[in-house]
Amino acid sequence: MKTTEILSTQFKYINNNSQEFLKICLPYFLLVVLDSYIPENSLVTVPMAMLFYFYSLVYYVVTTLMIVNIHRYMIIEDKNYYSFKERLKPTFRYACYGILLLVISFAPIGLFFASLLLTSAASNILPDSISLIIIGVSFLIMIFCMLLVYPSFALILPIAAIGEKVEVFKMWKLSKGFKLTIFLQFFIVWVVLLLILTPLYMWIGEGESLLYNLFGNFLALLAYILIISSLSKTYLLWKDERVSQLKSV
Repeated sequence: MKTTEILSTQFKYINNNSQEFLKICLPYFLLVVLDSYIPENSLVTVPMAMLFYFYSLVYYVVTTLMIVNIHRYMIIEDKNYYSFKERLKPTFRYACYGILLLVISFAPIGLFFASLLLTSAASNILPDSISLIIIGVSFLIMIFCMLLVYPSFALILPIAAIGEKVEVFKMWKLSKGFKLTIFLQFFIVWVVLLLILTPLYMWIGEGESLLYNLFGNFLALLAYILIISSLSKTYLLWKDERVSQLKSV
């Protein structure tokens, strides 16, 4: 199944099941809109700082719960969206694997910026050619991890969400044949979103514009849902292929 077919199929699926996705995503959407109105100086006082960190924790939990709910609804048609008993374990599992994937995928960004700081601090010692080599290698490692590591391990996320056994160290090999489509799903959706939001931002402006916050955040949420549900669909295709391979052995 081609990437464009997966995206178009999932877009239709989201549209046809909009009420279910509204139940899943409404808490997240309200938090995102509210986030636009949190004062930038919220960390100035201790009480405000505590409130800010509490809000950040709630935001992370709500986001994780939304993603888990989408995966479970897409894959196993589970509609117990806000059952504490049904959601505590899969949400915790997803959060753990999600953090692990973030570290694996995006930690090299820190390596890249660390190389910039290192070469800047040692500019009087290191020749320019060595500094460029260090920065270049760090940049290549960062790009490699962002473009290859995430697509290779992304299937861990829906697996964790539905409570199946996660084989982290085998996933690089097991995801063969699906890495490109996972990357393209992510890339295409966000490029299209940026092409829509950029002129919208130039026309309306951000700031405290309620129209931009509502419409812009709605489009971003739709893109988010499309990426998550497309990953769920990819997992189903991947699982069907694995079953077929096992039967043919």
